[in-house]
Amino acid sequence: MKLNSLKIHYLIRLTFFWLLYFALFRVLFILYHHAKIPDGEHSETSLSFIYALRLDLSTIAALIFVPFVLWAFQQFYKSRFIHRLNLVYTITLIIIVSTLSIFNTKIYGEYGTLLNTEDLAYLLYPKEAVTFLSVWSLLLLLSASAFFAFIGIKSYKRNITNFSHPVENNKMKIAQIILIPFLLFLFLRGGFQQVPISDKDSHYSKLNINNDIATNNIWFLGHSICQRNDVIIKMDNK
Repeated sequence: MKLNSLKIHYLIRLTFFWLLYFALFRVLFILYHHAKIPDGEHSETSLSFIYALRLDLSTIAALIFVPFVLWAFQQFYKSRFIHRLNLVYTITLIIIVSTLSIFNTKIYGEYGTLLNTEDLAYLLYPKEAVTFLSVWSLLLLLSASAFFAFIGIKSYKRNITNFSHPVENNKMKIAQIILIPFLLFLFLRGGFQQVPISDKDSHYSKLNINNDIATNNIWFLGHSICQRNDVIIKMDNK
């Protein structure tokens, strides 16, 4: 039975889609780096899926803000253009997340750290990337990225695209448009606590690799970019 046959809110479907997509790359990461996990510790590694939830939800809150805005407009101004814009945006995100997650898995094997701004800048320059990766390795990584992006896009189109279905009750519609941004902000910062969520909140193990598995690599890269921009702004202000 297709998920589209069930009356589940589009944004809830989208949230579960991203949770499962992140879990897919977490499984791939564990399989690729299984030799780094000591014998007898795999049961603890499986806990990473639980401890990853807060950072995954924080990342998802950022990813689905644009779909929420487009969904809100679609509730009042139903348009094929808005539908297509949302589809293009989400497909683009799937491709980006797939590519970054695959390269993150490879880079972790080389440096033992998650993909950050320095690694990303290094990979964006073809001459530098070739010194780090052979042409065949690069083609293999891009092929793997395309394969998992295809799986993600196919799954999204099959199960999640009830984007244009309107909320019939106007009071419920307005309530959702007011409440959802608050919930997204809450998930983005990781809860009501005074200090916003950080990668340390996903750390639960004495093994660094378990903590890194539980850390959402997209969140980690985004946080790394924000920190780098803050440093540049402070230097410019001096």
